[in-house]
Amino acid sequence: MYRLYKKAFEILSAEVEKCSSNDKQGKQKQLIALKRLQKLREKTGKRAKLSELRDAVVDLFPIFSESVLKEAAKANRKPSIFSKLKYLAITLATATGFLTILNLPHPNIRWSVAKTAPILLTPSYINMDFHYWGAKNSTTQAESLLKSATNFTQIKQAENKLEDADKHLRSIPVWFLGYYPEVYCQRFSCNWDFSFNEFEQVRSQTIELDKKMFAQKNAFIRLLEAEQVYNGAKYKLSMVKTQKQRELAMASLQASIKTIEEIPPDTLAKKKAEIKLKTYKRYYQKVAQNK
Repeated sequence: MYRLYKKAFEILSAEVEKCSSNDKQGKQKQLIALKRLQKLREKTGKRAKLSELRDAVVDLFPIFSESVLKEAAKANRKPSIFSKLKYLAITLATATGFLTILNLPHPNIRWSVAKTAPILLTPSYINMDFHYWGAKNSTTQAESLLKSATNFTQIKQAENKLEDADKHLRSIPVWFLGYYPEVYCQRFSCNWDFSFNEFEQVRSQTIELDKKMFAQKNAFIRLLEAEQVYNGAKYKLSMVKTQKQRELAMASLQASIKTIEEIPPDTLAKKKAEIKLKTYKRYYQKVAQNK
């Protein structure tokens, strides 16, 4: 480790030149000062401190700037861990920014990089890989929840999973699926081919599940509405005072029962409706007989 580093030497040299006059004596002083500084540059050991730098020039140039001496002494210090981290952070930020630009979701940029330096697109492939498996796993979970659902809350949970799957699919640049990332897959052992067919398979699965989800939700809504009508008619029936009021309440009971009967099969609402339907019909028949 040299006693005077290049940066500090340049700072002091510039000030020496500034302080030197153009006459012969001035040139001699300049030469002596530079020789002293050069010796420090060539000598190994602890870095020269402010007092040593001052001694090297102040006898020759009493007007030598103290602020320049301090600046040179600071430049001659060993870089702190914070300084190293600062430069490391700047380097990483620059590299990250460069990679971000290369991985922008723009066809011209990605295709050009894919042909020349595909490894630079690793962030894009990691992102695509993440979203593909995110969509696939969310779809599988939604399907499982839908099959085993025992209440409306679980159907809503399945719907949320489908929404997650859709978000993942929308984050995959379909236009870029035609390029198989060989370098990425050699390093990370791909379990899919980054192909449009695989993407379409998952998307078709989500569309099919979405249709089933709509049928399940719609069936539940019809059941809830029919139950509200039934309960309302039952209450009114207990409060009727005229035959006309009784007929209207009975008609509402009959309509609600018919609505429940028409709920599509293979839905959770239908299974729940069948349990209640027997009770509803039994009550209707009992009331109808008591005219």
